[in-house]
Amino acid sequence: MRQHARFKAAHPGCILLFRMGDFYEMFDDDAVTAHRILGITLTERTSGIPMAGVPYHSAETYIRRLVEAGQRIAVCEQVEDPKAAKGVVERAVVRIVTPGTRIDESLLEDGTANRIAALVIEGPRAAVATVELSTGSFEVHPCAAGDWQAVLVRAAASEVLHAEGGAGPDGHALDAHLRAMGMSPAPRTPGAMAERTARESFRRHYGVTDLGGYGLGDGGPELRAAGALLTYLLDTQAGLAVDGAHGAAAGTRSLAHLEPPRRVDRESAVQIDAWT
Repeated sequence: MRQHARFKAAHPGCILLFRMGDFYEMFDDDAVTAHRILGITLTERTSGIPMAGVPYHSAETYIRRLVEAGQRIAVCEQVEDPKAAKGVVERAVVRIVTPGTRIDESLLEDGTANRIAALVIEGPRAAVATVELSTGSFEVHPCAAGDWQAVLVRAAASEVLHAEGGAGPDGHALDAHLRAMGMSPAPRTPGAMAERTARESFRRHYGVTDLGGYGLGDGGPELRAAGALLTYLLDTQAGLAVDGAHGAAAGTRSLAHLEPPRRVDRESAVQIDAWT
């Protein structure tokens, strides 16, 4: 349970699927949430600690249902042979699946693009950055503060990063607006959405400090949105141990295919509204 707590603390906001033999087990609030969404049996092995599990060989079905319900999943695998282990079996989080980062065919609708977005509203200006992780397409859409909803609908984003505590145009919580639009909100701390963090993530991933070539040299909401999205992907997708059981070679996951951001200015094209 100390091992479980360590991985849970490292991946806040995720339901932790913790591999134990032939099952992925979930504990505490994760178990209660999975019971509510999946209808699986809620039990206890230790008094006061709810527990629920799913067979590892059919886990993809359960993961898909959880993600479609807006949940974020961290898959923790056994990374050594239990027979050879001395003490607790060594484990590692090998995969994080969120509504906007699904790339496995078993988790996607055929022919449907799956995009994750980041939204920054700054006075009269706003910006929406989007990534389609399966292709590496990375776009930044500057817009007026009143137009971000149309941009997100047009992008068909399934998950939207935003500053925690943010409010929509009518003063109500931004989370509620996004859920009403059929998108999963992903609140981020002010530090994760800061310009300084954005510049560091671009230096870390693309090896650049001058962002003028990307149309982001002036900073503002465009840089903050693009940087928040890049930081999130680096934190949740890059460098994870990859388990061959999921159809990938052993090693670590890379974001090498992620294209540099392409700025899409609305003034350079005829606009068709989101409903059309």
